[in-house]
Amino acid sequence: MSNKWILILMLLMGCISLPAARKALVIGNADYDVAALSNPVNDARAVEKLLKELGFATTLRINQNRRDLEESIDSFTASLKPEDEAIFYYSGHGAQVEGENYLIPVGKVMKDEKDIKFDAVNANKATGKLSNAGVSIVVLDACRDNPFRGVKGGSNKGLAVMSLDKGRQYIIYSTASGQTAADGGSAGLSPFTDAFVRHAGTPGLTIDQMMHMVNADVRQCTDGKQIPFTYHSMDQPYYLARVDDSVPLSTTSSKPVYTPPPAPQISTPPGMVYVEGGSFMMGSNGYDDDETPVHKVTVSSFWIGKNEVTQAEWKEVMGSNPSYWKGDKLPVEQVSWYAAIKYCNLRSLAEGLTPCYSISGITRPGNWGAVPTEDRNSTWDAVVCDFGANGYRLPTEAEWEFAARGGVRSIGYDYSGSNNLGSVAWYADNSGNKTHDVGTKAANELGIYDMSGNVREWCWDWYSSSYYSSSPQDNPTGPKTGSSRLLRGGSWHNYATNCRVAYRSLSYPYRGNSNDVGFRLCRAIK
Repeated sequence: MSNKWILILMLLMGCISLPAARKALVIGNADYDVAALSNPVNDARAVEKLLKELGFATTLRINQNRRDLEESIDSFTASLKPEDEAIFYYSGHGAQVEGENYLIPVGKVMKDEKDIKFDAVNANKATGKLSNAGVSIVVLDACRDNPFRGVKGGSNKGLAVMSLDKGRQYIIYSTASGQTAADGGSAGLSPFTDAFVRHAGTPGLTIDQMMHMVNADVRQCTDGKQIPFTYHSMDQPYYLARVDDSVPLSTTSSKPVYTPPPAPQISTPPGMVYVEGGSFMMGSNGYDDDETPVHKVTVSSFWIGKNEVTQAEWKEVMGSNPSYWKGDKLPVEQVSWYAAIKYCNLRSLAEGLTPCYSISGITRPGNWGAVPTEDRNSTWDAVVCDFGANGYRLPTEAEWEFAARGGVRSIGYDYSGSNNLGSVAWYADNSGNKTHDVGTKAANELGIYDMSGNVREWCWDWYSSSYYSSSPQDNPTGPKTGSSRLLRGGSWHNYATNCRVAYRSLSYPYRGNSNDVGFRLCRAIK
């Protein structure tokens, strides 16, 4: 029997399988009669060039009307097989109507809600057809400012979150759901696509690692106004640019092979979460002046408490419970900043760790005297923190915000872990006017609970409304002096705006009569 017939027989018997095909449909729509765009054609061509280099069989379509757009999507998805890897990239206008996303074709002026629903292409249905492939990646740079806001039902900004279909799917928005993305950018590309093509071709990066880099670049070049958004149903790492021989990489590429850093050989203490160091854009625009300017901050790796300090944990160290509401699993509250640093040193000593805080050169709180409760105390205010010690301490404001945002895994939510505050926080609309057991809402991207809501949390830093203008980039620790210490996170009686990850509040360090103030522990990695 010839080799050819042996191969055919083996295929029929299922003894061997053909390698997965990589396929991509790339669309750029720009020539709209209303609100024409500058970048989508360039975006699409740049993405198509990149994907070809990564071994994808690409189909490029430019300025498509509705019929052509639907036919392109139908033809592409019909060709997909269960072993294939598929990418659908779209750059152009998009809109949401009644929670459904629509890709806007050229050649039709949308005058009312009916036009959008019947003359645009339903993105949810289009991406659902991609589940024919074993792995599907959806990239929508379609969240530009909605030109149809005068249309009934078309007033929502950006795109709505889409449901994930069966199989392994990774969805990327150029900005967070419900927000808008910029059109103009460098090299004739949108800010998102410029960052995407810069990093997606780096061999050895998982798609998560690649998007962390894209996220950081887009945040920086838009001053924090645009934050890419991703969600997925992947159960294993996926690489756009591989380092093995299964997909030939461009021999002309000047990009270095990325070698992921080794996992830290450390054992995370019980009740804490490892926060890998990294950079982020701190602050926000459009809210309070003290959250501006948005600025780049880099923090070193550290550990932070998975939960706020509970009443049981406080009683074990301090012997009493100052809280208004009582319960071992409830967060301790009615705790002053002075009392919180005393707790940190006492717990550090009890566990054989080196205390972080010293007052007049003394680290043993028993020699500090009584905790001030009536007014500020210059001796206690002069406390020094050894940030290199391995004991417990309060997080700096920068560490707190970095962890609340999800660290290097950040998706860019307004609240810690979601844009749906009720899913991650006890706050004014759902708390019943009281605290709740820690860890009973969803965690954020790092597995940390209650960084929005429940109780506000003390940070190390003195408060200054203008500090962001002069903050150092690396591991900032706040002003040298002040009158109030920083609180972060919002609480059970705060409304949504005060539970944002960028929101800042303050209180005097001696004040311990607030039943919405607690704290969370932090430790340096040694």
